[in-house]
Order: sequence, then C-alpha cells, then structure tokens
Amino acid sequence: MSTCLMGLDPRGHVVQQEAFYTVAFPDIAADDMRWMQLFREQHDPQHKVVAPHFTLVFGIHDLSEGEYLDHVAGVARSAPQVHFTCRYAMVGADDADDIAYVFLVPDEGNAAISRLHDRLYGGTFKRFLTLAIPYIPHITIASMKDFVHAKALCDALNERKICVEGRISALIPGVLGNGHFDIRGTYALACEDSPERAP
Repeated sequence: MSTCLMGLDPRGHVVQQEAFYTVAFPDIAADDMRWMQLFREQHDPQHKVVAPHFTLVFGIHDLSEGEYLDHVAGVARSAPQVHFTCRYAMVGADDADDIAYVFLVPDEGNAAISRLHDRLYGGTFKRFLTLAIPYIPHITIASMKDFVHAKALCDALNERKICVEGRISALIPGVLGNGHFDIRGTYALACEDSPERAP
C-alpha cells in the first residue's frame, strides 16, 4: 500500500489527496494470527499500519468517498464469502519501489479471491484497473530491501509446511495515511460459499 497522493487545490496549493483501498481481514485461528503478527513485528516495518489482510482494491483517489463506498457496498451485497487455505510463501514485488515482500498465497480460495477482485474492479472502478500488473491474492507478512533474505524467509516458512485456513466474510474500505489505515466502513459479504477445493 502507498500513502496519500499529492495534488493541487483550485488556488494551486499542494494538498494531499486521499487514496482509498479495500481490504479483507481474514477470519483465521488465533494461533495463526499470533505467529503471523510476531513474524511481521520481526520482518515488516509497516506491521503497525494495518492488520494482516488481502488487498482487493489498490489506491484510488479520483472518486468521492460516497461513490467509492457505494460501489464497495453494492459488490458486497451480491458476493459470496470466500474460504481459503494458504500453504505457500513466495517473494513478491511491485512496480512502485525496490522492496521485496514475503507473501502468503492461497491455493484453495485463490480463484474465488481473484473473482472478488475482478467484481470490485467492474462498474465505477473499471477505469482504475491496471492490467499490466497481474493480481496475486496474498497476505503480506514481511517487507525489506534484501530480496535474497526475503527468499530465505520464504524457504524457511515453506520448510515448516505452513497451513493457514480461513474465511473472508467482509469488505473493508479505508484510507491509508498518517501511519495507519483509517477504516471507512465494513460491508459483510452476502452469503456462505462452499470451500474451493484443490484438484
């Protein structure tokens, strides 16, 4: 996640433009949340900004808050809850900086989370979708400048045969800034969905 963007007001003064995101905080076992938070405290300088989550919509700043929340609420009313299982850690990166990330990625639930992302990027949000960057459902648990160290952390996690099972039951829109994620609403997903099974 990046912070608020800079823009100009009608008089030409520099102002911060709020960037809206939508995340999903996973419903997972307390023991899994505990080790993930400890891991983040050790390896992620941003661990206090926001709790472990899947990011579903990335920074949008050209919509009013009302338009943004109305769209997220509309998707939530018709989208099913998602059951997932993460069994793999991989190195992640983005085009904004040279930071290496440790991602927990789902096998079960991967397609369902991707479909939820696609639904959110329809309608009002369609023009904000960046097709050049493939969407990978993930929970970020570490970030650093050293890609080799990030890969070593992934290898160690995979050697432990991690298995994090959980559910996504709500969409959480908010604004990122001033060192924290300011939640602007909680929209429950419409209904239960049967767990997605790996072949």
